[in-house]
Amino acid sequence: MNIYFLFSIIILLSACAPAAQHIQEHPAYFDEVFAKADSIGHSDLPASHAYLQSAYAAFPEPGMIDLWRKYEHLFIYHIGKTYNFSLAMLYADSMLYTLRDRSLQQRYPVYYAGALFAKGDVLRDQQKYNEAYTYFYRGREILRKTNDTCEYHQYASRLALVYYRQEKYLEAAPYFLETFERLGQCDTSDYNTFYLRQGMLDNVALSYDKAGNTRQALAYYDSTLYFIRLQGAKFRHIPEYERGMQAAAAVVYGNKGSALLRMGDTLAAESLFLQSIAINIRGRDEKVDAQLTMAKLTALYLAANRLKDAAAVLQEMQAAQALAPNADCRQRWLHLRWQYFEKTGRTDSGYATLKAYTQLKDSLAAAATKPDIADIKEEFEHMSRVHQLEIIEKNNQLKTAYLGILVILFIIVLLIAWMIWQNWRKSHRHIAELQRLNQEITARHDDIRKSLTALEQSHQNNSRMMKIVAHDLRNPVGAIYSIAQLLQHGKLSPEKDQEMLELIKTSSDSALHLISDLLVLDTALTNMEKELVEIHVSLKYCVDLLQTKAMEKQQNIVLETEPVKVLASREKIWRVFSNLINNAIKFSPDGSRIEVALKRVNGTARISVKDQGIGIPPAMQDKIFSLSSEVKRRGTRGEESFGFGLSISKQIIEAHNGRIWFETEHGKGTTFYVEMSASA
Repeated sequence: MNIYFLFSIIILLSACAPAAQHIQEHPAYFDEVFAKADSIGHSDLPASHAYLQSAYAAFPEPGMIDLWRKYEHLFIYHIGKTYNFSLAMLYADSMLYTLRDRSLQQRYPVYYAGALFAKGDVLRDQQKYNEAYTYFYRGREILRKTNDTCEYHQYASRLALVYYRQEKYLEAAPYFLETFERLGQCDTSDYNTFYLRQGMLDNVALSYDKAGNTRQALAYYDSTLYFIRLQGAKFRHIPEYERGMQAAAAVVYGNKGSALLRMGDTLAAESLFLQSIAINIRGRDEKVDAQLTMAKLTALYLAANRLKDAAAVLQEMQAAQALAPNADCRQRWLHLRWQYFEKTGRTDSGYATLKAYTQLKDSLAAAATKPDIADIKEEFEHMSRVHQLEIIEKNNQLKTAYLGILVILFIIVLLIAWMIWQNWRKSHRHIAELQRLNQEITARHDDIRKSLTALEQSHQNNSRMMKIVAHDLRNPVGAIYSIAQLLQHGKLSPEKDQEMLELIKTSSDSALHLISDLLVLDTALTNMEKELVEIHVSLKYCVDLLQTKAMEKQQNIVLETEPVKVLASREKIWRVFSNLINNAIKFSPDGSRIEVALKRVNGTARISVKDQGIGIPPAMQDKIFSLSSEVKRRGTRGEESFGFGLSISKQIIEAHNGRIWFETEHGKGTTFYVEMSASA
């Protein structure tokens, strides 16, 4: 699968923003223009662009956002299809230029962030990583201020791609999954949103696959195919969309076949390869993927000494290259053809093919040489520190300005005093008025002095807090640094190296979980924003996402709901559901059943999560909702527990004026109940 092409669609989704941003331009007219251009583009891209240009030329005065959408459309074409980065940069700069006024940037923050991300994409593809990260950082900061949970997928997807390119696949997978979840909060009736979401799931599987976690990769491949089949049903009446879904499924078949082949299931792998090739060889844009799958199938046949079958696929692959030439596919074809000649004893032909393969491989390797890619988290932390220093500098400038004002006020006071003295000599009638003016100026001076004192105190508090945080983080960071130094300069055995790496990973992962939970504990729940939430929908979505985790323990989550709405914070209620169901999975044995139910009871929404797990011992029952270390237990497979989840859940439910309790029988299972006021 061309993993990078999916990110072209991410930018395209920003065209859905007009309704959310209340654009006062011409969205209705240009929505139809872009819909028609996309329809033409399925078969003839040049004609699509010609139509788009003529539609804009015929419109008398397009608005700024109307022009922005046109530049975005052309940017996507050149960065994802022609790979002409000069033209892509030209249109990215045009997107930024349309929003050059600060008032427009504040009015349309999502569009402005999209333009920054677009320019960052071009710089990234031009291998100018430090410049690219600057634009990604600026785009992320703008999206954070909007609190738009949907549009934040633009940042998550780019972070995922950066980690994927760095071959940090385990770091990339969570961000691909976050992109999938963020897009689930967008308009799910839009085909582009659906198509991108299935691609993100496949990318999660691909990341785990490349990281060597084959079983988890297979679970996500199956989740992707299930998602395409279930969510894609509403688009199958449109032929272009049906073909797109078939091609997407074919890509997953090819990826899943590779995973099965590594596990030794050659029959299943061969079947999936054949299905993938049969679908994508008919497409226009999918022929390259079909060639890559043919290469996998040929390798399978050669390994099994099925030389006749291998020769047939090689011939088919050669014919496909004539229609869709690709350097990587040709390199693989030459390598497989050389192996075929070696197995058939045709050494002369094999030598000639090997020579051509070596020349092409060297050429591609020289062209693909890339500089080291900086770690994006470190870059963002550096940018954040620079940003904080800029804020401090601005505060210092403000203090200097205040000091200047005080000097001016002091001079004014002296002048007024002199005037008072002059006027006093002329007339005693002005003395009372002058005294009033003097008192007013003194009061203003005092107010300014108090403001400066408060600012200085705030600065001292911030400095003290930064020192405390730096001190607390010194020990864990120092420990990890010491182990890294030992790994870098020490001469340890490979087993000891792996043990040290596992220690770093385990310690870092545990620390991150603890920090995340502690941050949640410090959140002001009383100030959270609430909205009407279809709680049965949220609960179903939570169960669907956790089914994969339950499948790893052969568990079955059964959901029974009825439509209920509550006034709540969607994000925090989701966290409660996730905590309770995760606990049920963690503390239940393999092969057990977990029952999740939602019922309306006397004007309330009652949610129950029932497991067949180990239960809660009597000694823990009074402390289960506290932060006591005594409530931490390991799951049935030794899963780690930090003891924060139930305490956080109780705080969230009580902040919603609800209640949470449980019923348990030690060794037989536990049922947790959550009850909140239901809306009419």
